[in-house]
Amino acid sequence: MNLATSRAATRSHAIRAWRPASCALAGVLCILVSTLTACGQVDDEALTSKARTRVDVGLLASDIHVSIAQRPLVLPFVALEEHARQGMSFSLDRKGDRQRAADARQQFLRDSANPGQPLTLDSLSVVVDTYGWNHSELGQPPLCALLTREWARAVCDNPWASTRQALPYNRLRLLDLSRLRTTGPGRQAECRNGTPPPRALPTEPGQAVLLCNAMVYGGREDQSHHAVVRIDGDLGALWTVWNYGQNGETAEAMAQREGQAIAHFVQHALGPREDFAALQARMCRLRRPDSADHPHGPDCGRGARRQSVQRNPST
Repeated sequence: MNLATSRAATRSHAIRAWRPASCALAGVLCILVSTLTACGQVDDEALTSKARTRVDVGLLASDIHVSIAQRPLVLPFVALEEHARQGMSFSLDRKGDRQRAADARQQFLRDSANPGQPLTLDSLSVVVDTYGWNHSELGQPPLCALLTREWARAVCDNPWASTRQALPYNRLRLLDLSRLRTTGPGRQAECRNGTPPPRALPTEPGQAVLLCNAMVYGGREDQSHHAVVRIDGDLGALWTVWNYGQNGETAEAMAQREGQAIAHFVQHALGPREDFAALQARMCRLRRPDSADHPHGPDCGRGARRQSVQRNPST
């Protein structure tokens, strides 16, 4: 099997493991295109089609240094959907909207660039996904090789990565639990009206609870739930689980499993020092029930191949 055929087969197998979060990454890359057009250097009409599709992978791979609940965290910019993804503009001043979005993004990048002075935030939305898939056809330098953390390189082009299969399908929100709000402006969780009130927050590190029935439009009132895990001190995470999840995993079981995975992810992957070996060992034990192995070999166990070998074009 030649290289092109092998890559095509791998991509075909991966369709089953590719989840909705990947769709959001298309928006992440779109904003990098918009950044280039919004910098005021040239008019939209003067851009060539090639310039319009250029992606600044160096920017996507940049390390972002933040602090939540007095805990320093390091993440790649591509993982931060609220900052690396542009929402739709419905105003008549779309060019102005792009400029303001680009200015805000550049300010965020400046404020979060210094590891000695991380940017203090109350919360941050994080997506763990196959970051490299959405720019591979644009003729740009490979994003995956530019990422500084091994966990990010491991998931970048591999939907079978244990970290990818242990964490929630979509986004999770890291937050200061002392500032968690479920009502009023700025709320991080929207609980469904007419259902039991939010439960008490977990008190012990690693403990996860179903906070409340989540307001998910189109779903049953008992189908989706906001889950919360306390990671360390007031640092916690908020995400969505659903009842009777994959392969019979209940919402309670999903919250407990994913809560542990999130806590280990923050501890071993996002701190000032990464411990990928410890992360991998724990993620392998916490993969979701419907997890599948890479068609070229399992990500976990004695037969696991190193991710760098799987990504090497010469293999």
